[in-house]
Amino acid sequence: MTLRDTLLQALPATEAVAVSGGLDSWVLVRLLQELGRPVRGYTLATGIAGYCELERTQALAERFAVPLTVFRAPDLEAALGRFLQVTRTPIYNLHPVSKLLLAEGLRDAGVAEVMGGDAADQVFRGETSCDLLPLTRACFAHAGVRLHLPFQAVTIEQPDPDKRALRALAAELGLPAIPKRPTLVPGPDILERTRQELALCAALPG
Repeated sequence: MTLRDTLLQALPATEAVAVSGGLDSWVLVRLLQELGRPVRGYTLATGIAGYCELERTQALAERFAVPLTVFRAPDLEAALGRFLQVTRTPIYNLHPVSKLLLAEGLRDAGVAEVMGGDAADQVFRGETSCDLLPLTRACFAHAGVRLHLPFQAVTIEQPDPDKRALRALAAELGLPAIPKRPTLVPGPDILERTRQELALCAALPG
């Protein structure tokens, strides 16, 4: 079965897609459009230089006529304590916190389920485990938003960390070349701080 066919079969019955400026989520958007299904995009804008992808996300949404809802959360660090209460896991970068804020934005907007491009990197690298995916799922479960990850249905014979097969499909779908960008939030390492906060949580009665 081709990558296109696998993803088409894995698409859930929802028009909501969590999009960024990256390739993975927009492949899902274009596949939905290929089927003639309506699509609505949802994204989180942080305004953090070198990290926020709002400009590119908006450009793609305009290019493919996708209505885009933008949730604005410029201070990821302010939500760190809430994130730790949900996940009980120390993190070394603030990027996972964005998953909680996006999930909460979707919940507040009345979106009950959404699909996203998460898991694509892990699948194409051939990883058997990933620390980000369980955290992402925990954030969406906490918010009460059902998260669909169609890329988890994909199997590959050999690791393809550059996602050449996915980039070929993206070109077929009319997507422009989108370079891979790091998802780490610029700033100091926060691993020790999260460990300290989790220790304080564990020490509280009840």
